[in-house]
Amino acid sequence: MGLDPTTLLLAGLALGFMLIFFYPKIQHNQTWRATITPLASIIGSGFLIAAPLLYDLSGDDAVWVMLGLCVFAFAIGQVIRWNIQQVEPVLHEPRYRAVQRTEQCSDIALVFAYVLSVSYYLYLFSSFIVRAFGLTNGYPEKLITSVVLVFMAVFGFWRGFKALEKIEVYSVNIKLSIILVFLLALAWFNLKTPAPNWPEKTFNPQHIPMVLGLLIMIQGFETSRYLGKEYSPKLRINSMRNAQLVSSAIYISFILLFTLVFRIHPLTTAITDTSVIDVAQFVFVAAPLFLMVAAVASQLSAALADFSGNGGLINEVSQQKIPIRSAYVIIALCCLVLVWQFDIFEIIDFASKGFALFYLFQCASCMCINFRVRPYRFYFAACVALGCLLVIVMGQPFEG
Repeated sequence: MGLDPTTLLLAGLALGFMLIFFYPKIQHNQTWRATITPLASIIGSGFLIAAPLLYDLSGDDAVWVMLGLCVFAFAIGQVIRWNIQQVEPVLHEPRYRAVQRTEQCSDIALVFAYVLSVSYYLYLFSSFIVRAFGLTNGYPEKLITSVVLVFMAVFGFWRGFKALEKIEVYSVNIKLSIILVFLLALAWFNLKTPAPNWPEKTFNPQHIPMVLGLLIMIQGFETSRYLGKEYSPKLRINSMRNAQLVSSAIYISFILLFTLVFRIHPLTTAITDTSVIDVAQFVFVAAPLFLMVAAVASQLSAALADFSGNGGLINEVSQQKIPIRSAYVIIALCCLVLVWQFDIFEIIDFASKGFALFYLFQCASCMCINFRVRPYRFYFAACVALGCLLVIVMGQPFEG
């Protein structure tokens, strides 16, 4: 891989973006810090798999499918934002027993969703490691994922995860810098490349169940709900809304700009979780390397964040009967079972259903609190709940 002028320019731009993100006034700005947590989680959930999967399912209509997913996610986010306003203040009042029960069910659903998301993140992390080093013998992705899970369980049990918190900060800045540079490279590719004349590939309605199984790609905004110890309700609401708007703009731009690349350089092999590498090489020479770095940084940090957060959540749900350090071991064991029993696309579908169940209970809380006082919120939450139910019932794993 030669260091051509384009690669050097883009590497310089990536470094420039990283310096901006690491600038103390930005890094320590409270609004930015509150926004970056859900933003990084949303983008980390599906940025690397979105383009090849949606293009294979929808062709040139992929951007409209992505838009639909983002609108659905924003509607779910609106329900959770209302819950920050209305549900949180009354959680300890005896007259709101129904809300308290739905919130307890919501927390239990989130425990399982986080186990699934950790499995997904680490499986994807391992897939890119395997791709980088060309490992093919045996079950390399499953073995690497297992080693990382064992390390996380042991480290969490003996030391906790406070020592690893800085990894997330660095990885977020690296990931966002690479994403911005890659979008610029895609925009330049589209400007200089004429569109081909052959017929466009369009969306097949039979793929709707598989699209529903990709809800995990736009998950992550709900993390703002659980930052109450650090930020005010107003700041968390604004940070979630801002994160969803920015991530939606990034996702839609990414899918739109990648469409031409797929039309000119269609994939000739079955879609895998690292297929984006096969197409990215046509955008600029060093694109695979850039994406490898982004993949390793983002998936490992996301897995650490969810693994650590889920340990605390299990401790809370069990009413402190399960110590946080023991919870780490339980999470790792559950993840190991998932990784060895299912492939990456099945885990993605399970994770989508897990988060859809969590969102369904969030809708139930919203409906309970707004039944008489704000009917429009009640009916809005009911419609969103129906969408979540469709994901749970109809969602299917991707089949390339």
